[in-house]
Amino acid sequence: MNIAEIIKGEDFIRLQSGRLSHALLFQSIDERLNEVALIMTALSINYKTYQLFDENSAEYLKIKNGADVDIKIYPKNNEKLLVSDSNEIVSEVYIKPAVHAYKVFIIKNIDVSTEQAQNKLLKVLEEPPKNVYFLLSCKGDATILPTIKSRCQKIVLEKLPKEKFDALVKNPLAGMISEGYVGLYEEYSKKANLEEVVETAVKLVTDLKNSGQVLKFSTNLMQYKEDIRLIFEIYIRCLEDLIKIKSEKEELCSLPLYKDALKSVESEFSINAICEINSLISLFMRKREANVNEQVAEEQLLLKILEVKYICK
Repeated sequence: MNIAEIIKGEDFIRLQSGRLSHALLFQSIDERLNEVALIMTALSINYKTYQLFDENSAEYLKIKNGADVDIKIYPKNNEKLLVSDSNEIVSEVYIKPAVHAYKVFIIKNIDVSTEQAQNKLLKVLEEPPKNVYFLLSCKGDATILPTIKSRCQKIVLEKLPKEKFDALVKNPLAGMISEGYVGLYEEYSKKANLEEVVETAVKLVTDLKNSGQVLKFSTNLMQYKEDIRLIFEIYIRCLEDLIKIKSEKEELCSLPLYKDALKSVESEFSINAICEINSLISLFMRKREANVNEQVAEEQLLLKILEVKYICK
């Protein structure tokens, strides 16, 4: 699957043919889609022939591998933008491009960067040299400074229409949980333990009944440390499907393979409980990196989920 070709076919970067802002903010929950859109847009700025390029092109790989002197990718640690990254960008922005007509600064996942790192970029985002572009990406914009957002032209990258996405799908389970996002589908299709991960999430919803089971479930979760985020994302999808089942709209369930299992426990979750549990998981995921003992944190989360289920019955 070549996501660059899909992006060009869907015309995600149509703005290149019109007036282009000096700062663009791409938003999608699909990080792979964000990355390809960023690099393809950078190529479109400096190459009139960018439509000929894809993810295997030398020009694309040069940018991705950090070998292009005028098109640079941040953060350097590939995790979150730091003040040191912002300081480097600020010092580089006024140096004329060496090869291309324009310098392009690609900043991935600006939404997980520190507030200090964002603040350092404000001046250059507001008044950059004429030959400089900033291309930023995020999953969501709630944690991005309003002053950053106001300086960027926002582009929401949509998932593929169902019929086009279904035509690409060869792995039904990966297709089901990626919901039309081609980058997520590509990622999930490569997971050898995908079925185990999905079933672990579903069983947390259907089989966790009392506090005596918490240790067993949290111990099991420790086997999937690399997949905890995905497990709880699927858990939230299960909660959303429970609401659809309660609303007699089960044909809209996003996890149809597990609909019957969810229907069997629908009465155990009130609407209030579902909303509270959703908030608990979101808070847990935001704070997870700070937890020294992950198993203890997961045990506490599962106990709180049980408590909410009981209180909100």
